[in-house]
Amino acid sequence: MPLSAHVTPRIVVPLLDDNNVAVRGLNLDDFTALMPEHFDSITKIADLYSRHQTSVFSGKGLSEFLIASAKDFPNLLSEVISIAADEPDARNVKLGIALQISVLSAILKLTVEEAGGMGNLFAQLRVLGANVVAAQAELQNGKPLFSNNSTGGGEKTSTS
Repeated sequence: MPLSAHVTPRIVVPLLDDNNVAVRGLNLDDFTALMPEHFDSITKIADLYSRHQTSVFSGKGLSEFLIASAKDFPNLLSEVISIAADEPDARNVKLGIALQISVLSAILKLTVEEAGGMGNLFAQLRVLGANVVAAQAELQNGKPLFSNNSTGGGEKTSTS
């Protein structure tokens, strides 16, 4: 199957007004967009997950995990929902708690399945986060991220 034939999996979550929202799992572009503003929150959610790791996917464990995350990181979760629904203008839409848990559960399921498990996802996010922080530090210090000394077909060489 060619890559162009790939269809991003979605889960349709019914809304209370006889509408529905189709959400997808988050991808690398999504996490890269979230990292600059929400790096600390994502790190804290990863730590929260680590403390509840054994029961986070049970019905009660998942609800507790999402409620704790929503309480501490409401802006992040609203943005995640709008990104996964491909509706960036909806980041300020407030959903009821049961609906928010349903939507976030669907996003989490698709994101985790694609990443090969929650442990793999958070390990990948830690590496990505460290790279984002390092790149931001280099930019703030006026260092270029890439050198122009590459030879050949336009590849970029990271400067260290």
